[in-house]
Amino acid sequence: MLKPLVVVSFLALSLSLAVLVIPAEASTKEVLYVAGPQASSTVMLYTYSVDPTTAAATQVGSAINVASGSLVPLSIGTSHYLYLWSKIWVWLYQMDADGAPLGLSQFVAFSFSHPVNTFLIDPNGKFAYAALGWPDYEGSANSIILFTIDQSTGKLTNTNEVVASYSNEYTGFRNFSFAQQGGKLFGEYDDAGPYTDIIGYDYYSVDQTTGRLGALQNMFYAQTGECQTGCVVAVTDLLSAVDGVCCGPPSGNVVVTLSSTGQQILCPPNDTFCTDDVANLAIDPANANVFFGDSTASETYILNVDFSAGQLTPSSSTIPGTPPTYFSPDSQLVYAVNQNDIGIYTLQTATGTLTANTTLPDSGQVSIATASFEK
Repeated sequence: MLKPLVVVSFLALSLSLAVLVIPAEASTKEVLYVAGPQASSTVMLYTYSVDPTTAAATQVGSAINVASGSLVPLSIGTSHYLYLWSKIWVWLYQMDADGAPLGLSQFVAFSFSHPVNTFLIDPNGKFAYAALGWPDYEGSANSIILFTIDQSTGKLTNTNEVVASYSNEYTGFRNFSFAQQGGKLFGEYDDAGPYTDIIGYDYYSVDQTTGRLGALQNMFYAQTGECQTGCVVAVTDLLSAVDGVCCGPPSGNVVVTLSSTGQQILCPPNDTFCTDDVANLAIDPANANVFFGDSTASETYILNVDFSAGQLTPSSSTIPGTPPTYFSPDSQLVYAVNQNDIGIYTLQTATGTLTANTTLPDSGQVSIATASFEK
């Protein structure tokens, strides 16, 4: 039986999104937040300082009992904050110089008529957004509400201004995220229309002065066709710093194409780079490496993208299994959330090589968040 074709189309967003590789410096502190176990009456929040050279994680401060594991870190100058949110409220914690919580400084109860499915902070530290989602007579609807942030305290003020709204019979947004530099708010959507199976990302431009959002724009998507073979990943000259999903199994052979040169890497079954069922696709914030989780091989492979030379180069490094992968904001570290531990890897962005790794045990399902800031 033929396998379906999955096509992922990428749209170059802006020529200003040049590849940025930030060298590791002694003055940069890498912080990992781990909250879990999820779906438990007692969720503990742990803070770790991570060495960007050895990948060793050291707990800082004391673990605290929190009401939610949905985490959003923010640094404003030398001040550090952590927002924990749920469908109905958000807590703000002030953090010390090591990123460990000092104490609760604000509690905001949402008074919206629909639940919040994503709460997120613009990296510029000026604005926050509550994205609401609900079913309506057309199928699926979303609204995004603007909050402002006090730059001296991190505290939130609800403007009650709806800066975006969306409704569609078949398509609904299920998650939102920011590009690392802010300026664009990405929405992950699921299109379940007739004869259609699409998962993709659109985006809103963000006015960095007012916080208001521009018109919704296309970014990239994965579409499954019928009676086709193969999986095609088209990589444009510029990638966005967000996670995406590609080629959910079953798919077929994988062909990776760099649009600027037409260079292709074919990944047939038993190939040393990857086989045929790509479970997920993640892109580092430096826009230099694409991580493919291959469900057939149960391995995550790394493809380095050199835009200046127009080259795609498979890295010699891999990550066991197909766990969700996350990155430090400066792309120095990669985190793999496994069933029983968190793998921590140092990443050389210029080559896609993992040079050191450690594991951090966890006692169940956890969520993580990362931060990079000056010591």
